[in-house]
Amino acid sequence: MPPRYSNRFESSALFLSGLCVAHCLVLPLLVVAIPALAVVFELPDSIHVYIVALALPLSLSVLVFGAHQHKSLIPLAAGSLGLLSMTVALAVKHESAEVTLSVIGAVILAVAHINNWRRRSRCAADVAI
Repeated sequence: MPPRYSNRFESSALFLSGLCVAHCLVLPLLVVAIPALAVVFELPDSIHVYIVALALPLSLSVLVFGAHQHKSLIPLAAGSLGLLSMTVALAVKHESAEVTLSVIGAVILAVAHINNWRRRSRCAADVAI
């Protein structure tokens, strides 16, 4: 996969992680601060399943590709831990635990993608020299 496509997928994965954190933290605060927004931002509970279903293949494919390129399993392991946390959050019935697991998972996943991106960039720079 050419680097520009890898960067696009990595950017998409980072963007989705950021959206997940915003959905879990910022959106509830906005709804509490401005109750009229509850009608505007009303999302079905199934949105969480769709987010994880989108994050799993996108993130894993980019992290696995990165691991092959830069020969480090650290971003893949961290990203897998983040995805696992987000997946477990789907099964949790207590809302605060679900939010906590989702946010922790999304942050770990975002950090893994940033680490993966840096390692891929360093690896590509070493090849270009």
